[in-house]
Amino acid sequence: MPVIVAGDLNVVERGHQPPHKVFGAWEYAFCDSFQATNLTDVFRHLHPDKTAHSWYGLTGAGSRFDHVFVSTPHAAHVAACDYHQQAREAGLTDHAVMTLRLGLPAIPSTSRGADVR
Repeated sequence: MPVIVAGDLNVVERGHQPPHKVFGAWEYAFCDSFQATNLTDVFRHLHPDKTAHSWYGLTGAGSRFDHVFVSTPHAAHVAACDYHQQAREAGLTDHAVMTLRLGLPAIPSTSRGADVR
């Protein structure tokens, strides 16, 4: 079974564009710890060079604060992971909606000819 960790972590990855001087070493270490525990940032896995933001401040500067991590062995099964800005742009939230589509192989049934009447 995959492990999925998702949410507004209020931290950005190393190398975030635009760079943020407010984050300290411990915050980047927190972000790094997911990879160190065998979890993969699926958005970055699918979009290694894409600049995307899930939150925008009053100045219009964006940040990728919202993340989805899956257990690394399951990263190959990720079909899609994207940010959708419509709800944020409509004023319903200050964050983008983030979606994950994960295609996992079917688990074979363990029942052996159970008689159902």
